[in-house]
Amino acid sequence: MTSNKKYILIRAMANIISGLSMVTIITLGIMYMSFDNEFVFTDTTIGVTNNPVTKDKDIEFYMVGSKKYQCNSTAVYGIAHAIDGTHSHNLNTFTKRYIQATKPGEAVENGWHMKVPADMIEGGEYRVSMTGEFECIYMIFKTHKAQVFDNIYLKVEPR
Repeated sequence: MTSNKKYILIRAMANIISGLSMVTIITLGIMYMSFDNEFVFTDTTIGVTNNPVTKDKDIEFYMVGSKKYQCNSTAVYGIAHAIDGTHSHNLNTFTKRYIQATKPGEAVENGWHMKVPADMIEGGEYRVSMTGEFECIYMIFKTHKAQVFDNIYLKVEPR
């Protein structure tokens, strides 16, 4: 083989390897962007099962949804905003947690109880925003995600 033909052959192989590398990098980039921008839970229904919350009872939340990726909860907290817009209360004290480990793609059922804040003594009607923070894994990627569930109706009777 002449040196000219050898050079052409080596150059062609280098171009093919370079092209395959570029396709791999672009594919991984698109996969990561899709993973990073996806919600943790989809088709989610969340609510308070014991409305109105009576004296000496906790707020009982229940959620059903499905997830696309393997995600583990790292924090959950909420804010109850009064419907009249005058005040809000932090919901951050759990009294019970029910976590059901399911595979991605399957329906997730989860429930938890939170203590009624001491400063919610007068009761009232609220719209709750629950925020969940998660660590999610997909193939070689790992990222932190947060998802907010808004407009959950809560009624608390005076304490």
